[in-house]
Amino acid sequence: MLRDALKKCLRIPQSGKRPDFNRFIFTFELVPARASRGKILDDIIRFAEEAAWAKRICALSITDNAGGHPALTPRALGTEIKALGMTPVIHFSCKDKNRNLIESQLFELDRAGLNTLLVLTGDFPRYGYRGRAKPVFDLDSVLVLSMIREMKKGLIIDSKAPGGGVRLSPMDFYAGCVVSPFKRTFPEQVLQYVKLRRKIQAGAEFVITQMGYDARKFQEMKLVLDIMGIDVPILATVLVPNLKLARIIHKNIIPGCTMPSRLLKEMEGWPVDRALDLRLDRASRLVAILFGLGFDGVHLSAPGLGYSDVDRIITRAMDYAGRWQDFVQDFLFPEEWHSFIFERDRHSGLNRRELRKEGEGTRGRPSISHLLGKAIHYMFFEPGKGLFGPARRLVERCQEKDCTGWLSSVEYLFKGLLYDCQRCGDCYLGDLEFLCPQSQCAKKLLNGPCGGSENGWCEVWPKQKRCLFVRQFHRASWGTSVLLEEPKVVSPRNWALDRQSSWLNFYTGRDHNHIKELDEDED
Repeated sequence: MLRDALKKCLRIPQSGKRPDFNRFIFTFELVPARASRGKILDDIIRFAEEAAWAKRICALSITDNAGGHPALTPRALGTEIKALGMTPVIHFSCKDKNRNLIESQLFELDRAGLNTLLVLTGDFPRYGYRGRAKPVFDLDSVLVLSMIREMKKGLIIDSKAPGGGVRLSPMDFYAGCVVSPFKRTFPEQVLQYVKLRRKIQAGAEFVITQMGYDARKFQEMKLVLDIMGIDVPILATVLVPNLKLARIIHKNIIPGCTMPSRLLKEMEGWPVDRALDLRLDRASRLVAILFGLGFDGVHLSAPGLGYSDVDRIITRAMDYAGRWQDFVQDFLFPEEWHSFIFERDRHSGLNRRELRKEGEGTRGRPSISHLLGKAIHYMFFEPGKGLFGPARRLVERCQEKDCTGWLSSVEYLFKGLLYDCQRCGDCYLGDLEFLCPQSQCAKKLLNGPCGGSENGWCEVWPKQKRCLFVRQFHRASWGTSVLLEEPKVVSPRNWALDRQSSWLNFYTGRDHNHIKELDEDED
């Protein structure tokens, strides 16, 4: 199978020796148009045909409504690219799909033999037909990866569903994930790696980074995965922008993408007649550095360029690979970052293996809602502690007497004032340092931040709302030590509980905590 070729090239044996450049992997990103036909799509197919003939690129990835805009589905292009003899990597995002559609589309992709996936949370929806589309984000990337892992073993259908209680045939997916090494603040950067660990635990088998240009930040990621004990293939994204795109990125218009001011200024000074060659040469030098840093390959993104341009990047990078260290100083932008995790090596400008202490013990100003929430949670919602037993019996008594209406009224009056409660019936305050993901996260995420935050601000509400998970980081007083801890994966919201009392659902074991499954002592 075509997917097996990618699987083989991504699983490079760890022999302890530096692989030669001929085994360095190249993939390339295609961005479908908002159309079903036309020049852009014709150019994509032409690129795929040339890449298939040249055999220098291992696979072509296809974005899924990149930037939050509608476009041709990756499934459609993936089928055509597979027919050309290339391995398609299908981007699979969560933003437009509920969990049922996610499952249905995974069946479809498996049926079509499009089994190599890059799982993403996705950008917040933007312009669509007659206005902005409704965001979905029913599951996050961690939970989709968990679903795919179960599908690979044979998904067991819930016994309460029609035809339930059976195990489906195993599906042969090969799923990867994304991480950004290019976050400007310390909490955002640490949280990216904590979430990456969750993704690996959930079943991600390879990693592709977000685009960026700083060699030290790229190397930082390699070192973080090393101290975490994570050994999966990693491809570093190299974006080759024109000046117009570079200016757009610099303005933070594209979520999660960064453009150093100094690099933009350099590009603005390039002579027009030499700009293309300088773009390609800079990309080649960055590819050589990434080879030297030990990445398994590079994921190229070069909007508007043809295959011959990409071929020039690869050929020139091969020539530069033996002296990659000569180029490192041109790819260091320390003025851009306040988020380095390791101490700086003064000789190379890169990182030492020593973790920085910056950020340890940092804490936001305690709020009434946080302090009160912690106290109440300990007193009433920690099995075996405080008044957990009596509270549980009281709630169960209310259920028996059919007087749960007043319980819901009291609960939501209290939680509405403190947390802007959305009455989901499946409360996550105790999991997220008493911050409500339903009202305070635009994407309603549960297992860590998306990649779109900028300087600690939410992707959707910049300069208006802080990222919920950055606030969680400060409330929990986390630092680099959290990188060494095994993170908990939070189960998805059960929509059957919507508008019900979350207290009742907690004590009766119906919510995501499933306390009925615990053998606690209530005495």
